[in-house]
Amino acid sequence: VIADPDLPRKAQEGKLEEIRRCIGCNEGCVGTVYPMPLPLACTINPEAGKEKVYGIEPAGTKKTVMVIGGGAAGLETARAAALRGHKVSIYEKENVLAKELTIASKVPGREGFEDAIRYYSYQMTKLGVDVHLGITVTPELVMQLAPDAVVVATGAKPFIPEVDGAETGQVVETRQVLQDEVEVGQNVLVVDYQNHLYGIDVADFLLDRGKKVELLTESVYAGGMVDHHTNWVAYTRVHSKGIVMTPLTGIKQIKRKTVVAYDTLTDREKIIEGIDTVVIVTDARADDSLYRLLKGKVKELYSVGQCVSPRKLLDSIADGYRVGRSL
Repeated sequence: VIADPDLPRKAQEGKLEEIRRCIGCNEGCVGTVYPMPLPLACTINPEAGKEKVYGIEPAGTKKTVMVIGGGAAGLETARAAALRGHKVSIYEKENVLAKELTIASKVPGREGFEDAIRYYSYQMTKLGVDVHLGITVTPELVMQLAPDAVVVATGAKPFIPEVDGAETGQVVETRQVLQDEVEVGQNVLVVDYQNHLYGIDVADFLLDRGKKVELLTESVYAGGMVDHHTNWVAYTRVHSKGIVMTPLTGIKQIKRKTVVAYDTLTDREKIIEGIDTVVIVTDARADDSLYRLLKGKVKELYSVGQCVSPRKLLDSIADGYRVGRSL
């Protein structure tokens, strides 16, 4: 009941759609136990562990609030602001809400992320938030609508680092793979610059499709920023499916089906041949261009989530809650 302390009452009353279900990410709960116990938190419930000091009070002055971006941070901002009593509208350039969560839910074992989408979609309807999809917001549109407060939650853009040969069609980015936007060959090299879970996740996804996968990481081991419990589960999954993991290794050059790799400690080169597709895993880059264009032109302007800087889902949702409850 960390995700929703009111779960028993809601279930008893038959209000199943209102239940905020655990998405199984282990961030803030199980993931904080080792190596050093940290204060309790929850990705989907930003009040967890702070209930006595971090609730939502009705706003003294009701405002019109425009949230730009329908990802997790924007949705949580809209939810919290609407609970305060503000008139909230949310604008999303895609034709769906929470596209990043949809992408993440395609990974084996991450299906629970779909429930976060369900929860937020229900909350938008319940709280009367005006949702506008398929609209790319411009400064001119903001000026025309003239809201009292604007919250920019435009997220981040994926990118591929500068590697000699990375401009070839065989080098792709994680989200392209998970969305089936690109054709992936049989022999795949996953190059993980992120050192969180995305590299292992995309490898797991490809292994389930019968691909032969080797994962390279410049770190001592893949997933070094992930808690040990989650990593143990993830490692068990991919090793049972035949993954090859090569730590302390980066790449220098990509020549068609040949990759020139190197040992990060000795700089000794290693040639990896027969690679059909190289999947690059990195943090995305903050997309703060709209925020910068609006700065100084809007009375109340805020930015939340990954458009501020790359961050985990837990931090993006906490960011949205913090701003939403302060409006």
